[in-house]
Amino acid sequence: MGIFDSSRTRVVPVFNHLANADPIGTTWLTPLLRLGSYSAQTLDFDPGHLSSGQPRWWGKNERRLDPPRELLYWLAANASEPSSDKMWGVDATREKRKKLVARDPATIAEAIRLLKTRTRPGVWYVLEGKSAPDVFIETTNALIVVEGKRTERKATGSTTWMPKRSQMLRHMDAAYEIRGAKRVLGLMVVEGDGGTGAVNVSPHWANQATQQILAQTLTDSLPHRSVDERSQIATGFLGVTTWQRLCAAFSIEWPPMDDNIPSD
Repeated sequence: MGIFDSSRTRVVPVFNHLANADPIGTTWLTPLLRLGSYSAQTLDFDPGHLSSGQPRWWGKNERRLDPPRELLYWLAANASEPSSDKMWGVDATREKRKKLVARDPATIAEAIRLLKTRTRPGVWYVLEGKSAPDVFIETTNALIVVEGKRTERKATGSTTWMPKRSQMLRHMDAAYEIRGAKRVLGLMVVEGDGGTGAVNVSPHWANQATQQILAQTLTDSLPHRSVDERSQIATGFLGVTTWQRLCAAFSIEWPPMDDNIPSD
């Protein structure tokens, strides 16, 4: 992170460039989506265009998506110990969450009853917060989430209460919940291994993309979804491309932001 923060140095300058050139995306949206390593197999429809005046849901204005209620029900009955001791909370919250993880039937029943009326983050029975993809785009036909990486060496694969939950699938899962009749698409953009010419996805990142849609990853990450729903979400995953290839495709100078420019 820091001066190498992918949101500041890659996401914001690249997507601002695209939005400035064409606010509704008619000239860049489909070409962008076709950069994904799986796009030839999965992008089988017209994603449409952005609405005029749509917010730029990236950078400091990331769209925060609520977790699916069915996932919260599942977590109340199946949560693992949290990744950090402080996430137990204190006093009554800690006591309740300890009972959930211990599979206490009365506490699970209470949590599920409360979840039916309120899912506000921070209460003891809500065990997943909002998802915040690096880029969220809504078009006439699709909801699109983009996860960008720069210095990270692998895709994030866990959450506080779930030791196996793909970050990419988490974003797509949350978008799927509000999709209506629209398709949900997901794309990973990573740093190529090298400078301007490093447009190709490395074998490492190609493998990381493959891992996102393995049957076991889908089962682990989407335990609250049916087999058909998991398949629909997986079908919308467009794979991975590089920031260098994206910049080359749209004649954006590389690097899109100088690392020496201070944060505002």
